[in-house]
Amino acid sequence: MAKNLSERIADRMRDKKATVGAQNRGAFLALKGEIIQALDDRWPVKTIWETLHDEGKVKFSYQAFRNYVNSLILAPKQGANQKISAVADHPMSQPNKIKQIAPATPRAPAPPPAAPQAPAGFIFNANPDKKALI
Repeated sequence: MAKNLSERIADRMRDKKATVGAQNRGAFLALKGEIIQALDDRWPVKTIWETLHDEGKVKFSYQAFRNYVNSLILAPKQGANQKISAVADHPMSQPNKIKQIAPATPRAPAPPPAAPQAPAGFIFNANPDKKALI
């Protein structure tokens, strides 16, 4: 029987040497819990990176570290809030719930708009009054 795609990918990845980027991402993911805790304790990202870099736990640049923090920690939190509200608002999220439509109630006619008032202050007139200039 043929292997499914996931099994074939797993076999391929076992045989393939890990790239530097994959090693860096793996190191970051191994420290993700500690990084989240430090961020929750309000430590700056730069200070967290400097500490981990001085300890030799991360060997990649601050910019790469910052990208990992943004994409793997901060973006999922922001996306989760948006996804939750989008799912709750989606009509298919509650298929058994029947919406009740209220009967239309007559509304009072809207008052007519007020006449525009002349602006206070200087008004430019392209055709000046000759009597006012003399």
